[in-house]
Amino acid sequence: FAEFSTKEHNWLIPDNVQEEPYLIAARISPTNVGFLLNARQVACEFGYLTPAEFVEQTSRTLNTIRKMPRHRGHLYNWYDTRTLQPLPPLFISTVDSGNLVASLWTLQQGCLHLLDQPILRRGLAEGFLDHLQELSELGTFPKRLLTRIQAKSRTDDWTVAVVKFPAAALARIGANETDPAGKARWFAEQALVRLNQFRRVLVRFAPWMLPDFAELRRDDSISLPRQDLSLKELPDVLTRLAARLHLALESNPPRSQVAQRNSLERLLSLVSGARMDSVRLIQDLQSLAAEAGKLAEQMEFGFLWSRQRKLMSIGFETEKDQIHSACYDLLASESRLGTFVAVAKDEIPSETWFLLARAHTTDRGRPVLISWTGTMFEYLMPTLWMRSYPGTLLDRSHRSAVLSHQEFTAPKRVPWGISECAYAERYADGNYGYHAFGVPQLAIFHGDVDALVISPYSTFLALNVLPTAALQNLRRMHQDGWFGIYGFYEAADFTSSQSRSWRHNPELVRCWMAHHQGMTLLALANVLADGIVQTWFHSHPRVQATELLLHERPVNYLPSTASVAV
Repeated sequence: FAEFSTKEHNWLIPDNVQEEPYLIAARISPTNVGFLLNARQVACEFGYLTPAEFVEQTSRTLNTIRKMPRHRGHLYNWYDTRTLQPLPPLFISTVDSGNLVASLWTLQQGCLHLLDQPILRRGLAEGFLDHLQELSELGTFPKRLLTRIQAKSRTDDWTVAVVKFPAAALARIGANETDPAGKARWFAEQALVRLNQFRRVLVRFAPWMLPDFAELRRDDSISLPRQDLSLKELPDVLTRLAARLHLALESNPPRSQVAQRNSLERLLSLVSGARMDSVRLIQDLQSLAAEAGKLAEQMEFGFLWSRQRKLMSIGFETEKDQIHSACYDLLASESRLGTFVAVAKDEIPSETWFLLARAHTTDRGRPVLISWTGTMFEYLMPTLWMRSYPGTLLDRSHRSAVLSHQEFTAPKRVPWGISECAYAERYADGNYGYHAFGVPQLAIFHGDVDALVISPYSTFLALNVLPTAALQNLRRMHQDGWFGIYGFYEAADFTSSQSRSWRHNPELVRCWMAHHQGMTLLALANVLADGIVQTWFHSHPRVQATELLLHERPVNYLPSTASVAV
């Protein structure tokens, strides 16, 4: 996302990047837009962006969105990222628009959430250390030094440990014969960026934590602020600090304690600037939140609702000026997110949610909601935003579906996780084909049953369902070499083109798709940061008013006698 969301692409993200031949698909869907916005939030949470960087990059993208032609608030299904013109046929996709609203609400609440977070989050140090960890594993950074810095980062003086890190140690790391691809150099450069950005945060928002003012921090008469101040507290705290510094200077004769007086004057100057910067950052985050909320509210869903079937149409054909005749009618579908947000926006009746089919099948005795193609994507993609509550109808099917995927590939002795994805066959233009692969036991529609294509992003989606098994599966994929410069490759195709049977050594699909990389990042954030993406989404008032829909119990659920009120 960082490398390809550039000015050339109007700060959007190309749909996919292919390794060989090197191709960039300069088009974008509403789903891709949403994942780009949320991916930056995850980067900020992990310490790979500071709040100020996040604001700058997100503002650019939202400015672009305002320029893009829309229909009743909706983005069209595809745009050229360079010209911003919609690509024919002009179509409003219900599922894509639902994904985008979820992403916008997540962005809105995430921006407001940042106001309550410490401006000096320990995550900034952890993000920097992640880069050093990678350099250590590449053999270009001493493990002993890494261990020492990691230990210091867990103390109360973690800010000093980071800011005093010798930048020259990173500048010396370059490409060499053991690193022909320049991976170590890239991580060293990025680590240096993170170090410089951290120092910039100190100067702009918390200058009293700079090493230059260590003596003043020990002076109880000045009472410098603590380092865990939230952003929204900063302006008032800095105003009071400036007053105390003025008082200290007035009570300190010009010729006495020259060094301390110089420190007080320098800090006072920085504090004045920090107050203005903190006010500006607060205003910027509030503006981003308001803009995200406005974009979501402008997207009308009522006209996408079929009055005859009382379900959401798959979309609107603008050239025909009519909704498509096909409707989304399954609960076990990625489209349930779109239905949920349409209900939450109070634009369709809540009965639409209950009209989504709840037909079940059983796999090895486990009941599971049936889906169209039996993909992990259909069951789990909405859970990136929507919580899955224990004991509910959806939660039971999530777990059953993951187990079915594991058992489907176990006899073949290959990793598990099947979804729609690119596969090894190519079109005439050199691009990979794309298809919805699934597990037949879970599917209504049985597509290419002879194909076996495993997609790593499917396993990332399962991290919140069976985390240990998912992690083991990812390690296996990594050990098998399914990893490239931008992370896990799109897929591994075990299908033999000659006999349509399965082969032992797969052909790797060497590309990266924006929406699958976005799903990967959001899934990682949920599992590593205690469901943070779901927390942002569920913080929205409309979601809070509607989330009871997600508590539906299976039909065979009976409460224990102990829980029944007498």
